[in-house]
Amino acid sequence: MIRVVVVDDHGVVRDGVCRLLNDEEDITVVGEAATAASALHVIGEQQPDVAVLDLSIPDTDSLLTQPDHSSGLELIEAIGHRLSDKPPAIVMLSMHGEMDIVRAAMRAGAIGYVVKHSVASELVAAVRAASMGSLYLCAEVAEVLTAAAVRTSSPADRLSPREREVIHHVVEGRSSKEIAALLHTSQKTVEKQRRDAMRKLDVTNVAALVRVAIELDL
Repeated sequence: MIRVVVVDDHGVVRDGVCRLLNDEEDITVVGEAATAASALHVIGEQQPDVAVLDLSIPDTDSLLTQPDHSSGLELIEAIGHRLSDKPPAIVMLSMHGEMDIVRAAMRAGAIGYVVKHSVASELVAAVRAASMGSLYLCAEVAEVLTAAAVRTSSPADRLSPREREVIHHVVEGRSSKEIAALLHTSQKTVEKQRRDAMRKLDVTNVAALVRVAIELDL
């Protein structure tokens, strides 16, 4: 049985999450809290496998008067520091799915992240994954992070090792036949790999391929 503590300062949300999780045969909610101070107490007392936390939690160490993104991150770190013997896996349940917030939560120690308007099954899946030590990102967050990775990556990152080899020989001026002999493959295979590389680098002819390969230090 996966033992869970739910932390959210909105009673309606907290009740809904508790009911959702308790409906699962392999999950039981053993405690809930509305503030950071009570969360630390309940988690320390119940020693759950997983803690589901809202990102904006009031009253971290009774020092914060207004909950914001940082308050939830402070609570994650406090759980890790104060309950170092057996801290629970942390799943964030938040209204916010922005890339920088998700990354900050993961750096603080969260292993799962679900936005509140996700389908209910995603939170259940996140709790199960977290209980086994596995990372879980809801579909919306995963899509945002993937899109960001694509935007910041180099086109060269999409090339396979063999496509890089083919480009290297093309830049050196070798023909498809010569490249095929060097790589111990067929000319047809070399030409396909060259076309695939050109598509990934968004070029339409060999001259442009050579220019881009030089620019990207391929």
